[in-house]
Amino acid sequence: MSTSATPHILILGGGYVGLYTAWGIRKRLGPDAARITVVEPNSYMTYQPLLPEVGGGEIEPRIVTVNLRSALKDVDIVRGKLVSLDVQAKKAQLREIGGGDLSLDYDQVVFAVGAVTRTFPTPGLEEHGIGFKTVEEAIYCRDKVLDNVALAAGTSDPEERAKALTFVVVGGGYTGVEALTELSDLSKLAVDAHPELDRSQLRWVLIEALDRVAPEVGPNLSQWTLGHLRERGIDVRLKTTMPSCEGSVAELSTGERIPAGLIIWTAGMKPNPVLDDTNVPRGPKGHVNANARLQVIDDSGQVVHGAWAAGDCAQVPDLAAEQQPAYCPPNAQHAVRQAKVLAQNVVNAVQGQGPAEYRHKTLGTVATYGVGRGAAKILGYEVKGKPAWYAAMGYHGLALPTWIHKWRLLAGWSSLVLGDRDITSMGATRHPRRAFVDAHADTQKGKK
Repeated sequence: MSTSATPHILILGGGYVGLYTAWGIRKRLGPDAARITVVEPNSYMTYQPLLPEVGGGEIEPRIVTVNLRSALKDVDIVRGKLVSLDVQAKKAQLREIGGGDLSLDYDQVVFAVGAVTRTFPTPGLEEHGIGFKTVEEAIYCRDKVLDNVALAAGTSDPEERAKALTFVVVGGGYTGVEALTELSDLSKLAVDAHPELDRSQLRWVLIEALDRVAPEVGPNLSQWTLGHLRERGIDVRLKTTMPSCEGSVAELSTGERIPAGLIIWTAGMKPNPVLDDTNVPRGPKGHVNANARLQVIDDSGQVVHGAWAAGDCAQVPDLAAEQQPAYCPPNAQHAVRQAKVLAQNVVNAVQGQGPAEYRHKTLGTVATYGVGRGAAKILGYEVKGKPAWYAAMGYHGLALPTWIHKWRLLAGWSSLVLGDRDITSMGATRHPRRAFVDAHADTQKGKK
């Protein structure tokens, strides 16, 4: 039971876990019963499973983003990042987006900071690579593909054209495969709009260190996915790594060098490094240690009172797994369900009641490979092709938060029936002042 008159619940992270936990707590506890603060650098939550569709131009970016202030009524939203946190003293230091420092005491804290792209000290990666974890990255990749096709159409240099039309994706999990297939389809549509180009000039290369792709869908569908990619002309390199990409040239472990117009890195995730600024107990891979009740625990298994964790940043036991011990995989399916249990457990803690265990038998895994294509394992049944795509779209339509976003998603898919996706690059928006600066420079030039 909280000792303060109005318990303060601090939620670190405004992703799936943060949003649904805040929703659930506020639904059960009114504004007078508890104060809730959500800390998130962005003003929105991102539905990451649909980022490939954003990158491929199937749907608009705002369909996958949910404004936190609009969604979370009677909740304090702090746009900023965690500077430090002491789970014993129950104190947190924050830095707001405007640069101001904020000190908060809390009664309950929820670690929902998620994960970030895991990279290696690969020469050239920082300068020439990009991830596929955020909506901004998905938009950039879309525009870059379209800009590269336009560049290839406008040059007479065969080497420059070949480089512009070569795209390398590092990481063959389902995120990498989904991103590649969507962007590959987009590049084909873009090439079709240029009479001087041909689809045969496009080159998409997938680099994977393992001996398989999309292992999340199981061995049979993984093998089918590999064949499907190669049938679509994707150059898949298994048991291969990229030790360097200096000068935007992907140097492979085989010794081959591939000049690339775009290098996308999807080779794994790691817990958000903001956890380094706390003294929360963590596991061997940096995840927050949690038990099946989503309580933070120390190395001896003792509960850290008032601290909770869920989602990609947490190591949560998977009680429904056939083989034990097991931990919940980092996906939206578990995140949203963990958040619902977590919300109730936090409410129970405020009211002096005991927590419940999180137990969920996975429904399966879905992966989309462009419009009308995909692979899915649902309740033990394997599905591929168009049925898998429909299953995936149905699942995402149900899982996407808020009804207005569901309707926008449906409208976006419906528009694909009426015509092809838009292939207009908005890359110029990354330099919005360029036209103004150029105009001003011309004006000043004219005065001389």
